[in-house]
Amino acid sequence: MNKPVVLIIEDDTIARIVFKKLISRLEYTSYEALNGQEGLNVIDQHPEITHVFLDLNMPVLDGYGFLHYVNSSKKYSDLNIFITSVSDENEFISIVRHRNIDISNVKGYNKKPFDMAQLAQSLVVHDTGFENINN
Repeated sequence: MNKPVVLIIEDDTIARIVFKKLISRLEYTSYEALNGQEGLNVIDQHPEITHVFLDLNMPVLDGYGFLHYVNSSKKYSDLNIFITSVSDENEFISIVRHRNIDISNVKGYNKKPFDMAQLAQSLVVHDTGFENINN
């Protein structure tokens, strides 16, 4: 298996530093974006990206908008997306259901403050997901 190539979409500087430190320790390549719109631009410039750590609450294009856009296009279907948020996972599920956002490529949910072991595991195991969430 090839090493993951990670995109960090996060507007909080401290959180980005935490992610970068983890990814550096694992010797993976990473890119950064401050919001969902920048994230889309980075993915288009770097199609080798396999994993995305996605904050939900950001300016310009938030995580929900990013998810809506990514999941409405086949060209992004291979991305493994991991939500990173201070919001509760149940709140996330409620919002995506209400907004009818497909989250088939969301593979996990990491609540802030982060558990470094959980974040590292996200990069290794990515065959799980939110099954039947849109039902």
